[in-house]
Amino acid sequence: MLLESYLKNKPQTLKATMSELNFSADPLDDLKAKLEDHQLQEPEIITAPKIFYEDVSSEAFAYHIAIGHPSASLWSDEGGLFVASQGMKEDNAMGMFAIINRIWDGNDFEPTRKTAKTKRISGRRCTANIMLQQTVFEKWQGKQNDMSRAIGTSARFLTQRPKSTMGEREYQAPPERTPKMQTFHDRVRNIMETPLPMDDEGRLMPPVLQLSEEAKRIWTAYFNKVEESLKQGGEFAEVKDFASKTAEQAARISGVLHVFEFGPEGEIQPETMLQSINIAEWYLHEANRIFVTARLPEEFKNAFILQKWIKNYCQLSQLSQLSQGLILKEGPNQLRNKTIRDNALKILEEHGAVILITEGKKKIIKVNPKLLEDSDAAKVAKVAKVN
Repeated sequence: MLLESYLKNKPQTLKATMSELNFSADPLDDLKAKLEDHQLQEPEIITAPKIFYEDVSSEAFAYHIAIGHPSASLWSDEGGLFVASQGMKEDNAMGMFAIINRIWDGNDFEPTRKTAKTKRISGRRCTANIMLQQTVFEKWQGKQNDMSRAIGTSARFLTQRPKSTMGEREYQAPPERTPKMQTFHDRVRNIMETPLPMDDEGRLMPPVLQLSEEAKRIWTAYFNKVEESLKQGGEFAEVKDFASKTAEQAARISGVLHVFEFGPEGEIQPETMLQSINIAEWYLHEANRIFVTARLPEEFKNAFILQKWIKNYCQLSQLSQLSQGLILKEGPNQLRNKTIRDNALKILEEHGAVILITEGKKKIIKVNPKLLEDSDAAKVAKVAKVN
């Protein structure tokens, strides 16, 4: 009787107990409700201070710049590490190039990572400073570089290959004081200590700089000048990807120079724009030299070097012709050989850069007037003044 009575009352006892403990009739529903409530209390992710990346995959880079600091840098003084990094491996390189392109263009992007929620991210900035040894760069010139150029990533970089000074360096004790460098470092420190202009969601919201009317005319004239050079047979027809972004690079550089000198207020002035065009133009010539001239046969390289030397010499001396013998005395070292010089001059004559004539016993080089025209920046300044 006692057991029968217990079994009869047990369900009611359990139900009453569950009610007292605030359990629902279905324990699973209760657990789901508690989990949802817990998820609503998820804390915000704290912004990570990391801003420098070297060996990182495209997925990790996009994820960290999305949840962490809104500006980041791909930075390596041993570029071989970057080229060999996860981000540059064949199955990952396209993703890295794509994310760099989107951030450079100021577009939104969507980081994808298995461990994170996916949402579109905006207000991010990225810079890069990659230093590569010559041998590493030449190896990279293959598949990855072809891909990088095809989707426009290479053209977004300001590329240079400085001449090696090894064997020509002479040790000099550093000066005790460098006032100009101290001024430079003080300004950099001041800028770095200035809080970033961000909204409540951590997106960068920098002020928009405007060009003065004169700076705008100068920039427009430069844009049109570069555009002409992209035609078939034009000076930069072989590096259209770089040349087509040169005017934009000049505008970006002008913003950097303006902020560094004056801060983020006021209009960008003509002098700043001309300086920026000179810098952008120098990088464009470097791209042409690295990706086109460097691949030429040796005799064409010599002709290119000789043409540049003749142009500079005649412009500085205000001459339109010079003797062939002068090249052997004062010309570039690799051209102070009669056979090499003559081959280079022959190529220049075939391409209309010079005319070779003989006056008595003297062999004269007459220079095509077009070769002696002002640099693009100087031309642009003149055009802007006329307009």
